[in-house]
Amino acid sequence: MSRKFRLATLLKIRERERDQAGQAVSDALIAIAKMDDAKRDIDEQNRAMDELRKQSSNGLISLGQILDAQRYQLVLAAQAAHIAQDRSLLVQELERRQAKLLKCQQSVKSLEKLRDNRFAAEDELALKKEQERLDEWSNTRVASTSAESTAAESATPAHL
Repeated sequence: MSRKFRLATLLKIRERERDQAGQAVSDALIAIAKMDDAKRDIDEQNRAMDELRKQSSNGLISLGQILDAQRYQLVLAAQAAHIAQDRSLLVQELERRQAKLLKCQQSVKSLEKLRDNRFAAEDELALKKEQERLDEWSNTRVASTSAESTAAESATPAHL
């Protein structure tokens, strides 16, 4: 007996939506990780410029190099601010995507539960029918055995 769930197509659609939502969450996490890497790179470059300016106090670097380093640090600061703003937007998008993923997961779970309950009801009905069939067969068997034993008793002559 093949089982068919009438909402199987809807379940497949919901599973596909859930998988796509999961991929969207994963993409957002990857984008945030890239932003974090870029911020770390900027921080590292900023530390290098700080080190360069410290060397200038020893008189090893010219004034032009110091000014270039300071200008570059301003550019780095602007990039860091831009990355922080973009990361904030990405975090908001991640939260939205996670909420959608949760909604999709709940939808899939409810359909799976509906399917499982339907199959359980079918199993219970099939077991009930099987039990009724076995009970009927058993009653028929008992009745035929009883009839045979009654016929056998009436066919034997009573000698006493």
